[in-house]
Amino acid sequence: MPKYRTILLILLASILWTAMPTPAIAASDWPETSIDGVSYIKVERLRAFYKFKNLQGDRGYYTIGSALSGKGNRFLKMKADSQTFYINNVHFELSHPVKRNAQGEYLISKLDIVKVIDPVLRPQYIKNAENVQTVIIDPGHGGHDAGATNSAAHEADLNLKVAKKLKALLTRAGFKVVMTREADIFLTLQERVNIANKYENAIFVSIHHNSSRGSSKGIETFTLAPKGTTSPYARTLRYQDLAGNSQDSTNIALATAVHSAAILRTGAEDRGIKRARFSVLCSPKHPAILFEGGFMSNPEEARLLNTDEYQQKLAECICVGIKNYKTAMGAKPGSVPAQSASGTRSGSTSSRRIGTSTRGQTIRGGTSASRTRP
Repeated sequence: MPKYRTILLILLASILWTAMPTPAIAASDWPETSIDGVSYIKVERLRAFYKFKNLQGDRGYYTIGSALSGKGNRFLKMKADSQTFYINNVHFELSHPVKRNAQGEYLISKLDIVKVIDPVLRPQYIKNAENVQTVIIDPGHGGHDAGATNSAAHEADLNLKVAKKLKALLTRAGFKVVMTREADIFLTLQERVNIANKYENAIFVSIHHNSSRGSSKGIETFTLAPKGTTSPYARTLRYQDLAGNSQDSTNIALATAVHSAAILRTGAEDRGIKRARFSVLCSPKHPAILFEGGFMSNPEEARLLNTDEYQQKLAECICVGIKNYKTAMGAKPGSVPAQSASGTRSGSTSSRRIGTSTRGQTIRGGTSASRTRP
């Protein structure tokens, strides 16, 4: 099995732990601190729950985990007053910045523990994960909407080329595949969502390529912002539940599986897993992500993106991520996944063990994260 298929930086195909279940943490063990109207939990509580240790990580970061390298090890890196956060060197942008109190203790928002950290570390506890049978591929733009452009290509055309290659790979892997478009035609954003919502047991993957006025490069993946949060791509607070928020945990698990596979396989700059309220993320009734495969405005990446070889590589990465996601979602607490995952990457670690010493526990009180979380 190729190395990039066996490595899961966030260990989404990984639930091998034989320890006996331990009691749930009592609500009193998770006191909350309100900072600027946001509920925070001390990282020490999180560290104890996952049985992590304090680690010597990158300079300027506070790091906890089982270890920084080696099969089965996991670690979390954070900086005070920053929303940039790493799980086994995969870049996430949190909904709220990490804080540090007067005693030097680090705190993470309750929402980010529930909506990011626990679903990624323990995907087997996600309640509403469906058995994925259908993949809806959405090649962004089309028709009179060319998307980003450069001297060699239109984004709409690149999106479709990668999407068609992905369709072929997923079909061979046994998935039913639905394309929102298979030609250079225009579809409204709502039409794309309507197509997706016709199917059951599905996931939605929108494929795009980026552009900027500067020298930006790399891959980033978006999924829906949780209720009541904001981001540079979701500038206002939205307190109502959007349709896509019923999949908050599966959204982040799918985004992590695809994004980590892409960064590992391509070696591209990791621009992170980010939150947004793009129209195609708000309304699907399935887990949904928007994948940005690189910057057409960057000369180096533009040359790569316009080659059949790199388009195939991007398609392979997305396919591997989807397969890893399906494997992880099919595993239950105490089960052994059908596909193993092992190996390492310089500066990161991975294995099948994402839940290690937390099997059977639930996070209560301060976080409300358990196998019944959305």
